[in-house]
Amino acid sequence: MRESQPASPRRAALHPAFHADSRRNGRRRFASALSAAAIATCLCATTLTAQIRGRPAARPPDAGWWFSGGVAAMILNDISDGATRSTWKFGSDPLWQMRGTLEKALDEATTIGVSAGYGVVDLTLSPLTYTAAKPPTSPELPAQCATGCDAQTQLWTLMGQFRSGGSSGFHTLFEAAGGVTGFRDMRVRADSSGVTGAALGPKKGQFDLSGTLGAGFGYGLSSNLHIALVQEFGMGWHAKSDLPDGTGRTWRVRTTRASLRFGFGSHR
Repeated sequence: MRESQPASPRRAALHPAFHADSRRNGRRRFASALSAAAIATCLCATTLTAQIRGRPAARPPDAGWWFSGGVAAMILNDISDGATRSTWKFGSDPLWQMRGTLEKALDEATTIGVSAGYGVVDLTLSPLTYTAAKPPTSPELPAQCATGCDAQTQLWTLMGQFRSGGSSGFHTLFEAAGGVTGFRDMRVRADSSGVTGAALGPKKGQFDLSGTLGAGFGYGLSSNLHIALVQEFGMGWHAKSDLPDGTGRTWRVRTTRASLRFGFGSHR
């Protein structure tokens, strides 16, 4: 067999130096890799920042103004009224009201504007009970209402409105409104012969501070024609004058609304 030759003195002398050079080269390559990664990270962050700062603004609305018209079905709680010395009971059946809005578009999904509603509704009057310690000063109810009677009144609403949500196709929306709810021309309901009933309460009517919050969904038939269905809840504050002690003056309302919305004009 061939005997293995011993390593030459030159190879033995170069071996440690060769490994030292390899380690130094490895460290240089690692440092270069780190530097390249840091530069890439900085460039990426700079690019992202530039993209965020330079991202396009929200798309302008398709129309500058929106008009809507529809109907509202309202369930209104009882209201205690000192001016007529009675509690107004609206029952559990819906009270129907026509409603319209005029809104200014702020962007493609947000509008502010005004809403107005009108309807003639039925109610029942039930006399309030007073004590000798605090007698009423308002006129008495007509004789036919001494123990209660049926009546009618005009139900008005006028509110400022904020609306968020809206686009082509199906979308959800949120609405908030605040203003007044008015009860005007309240009269005892006409009898069977068609004779107009006696007037009740102040001639100018009564107006309550009120507000609502609502949510629903809509569908864009086109860029400027939408349909919407909204469920909203509201509260009002009635006049407290001439009410018996301990009688509340707040009332609540629940409303379901359907409307058709038309967009027109420029957003500029």
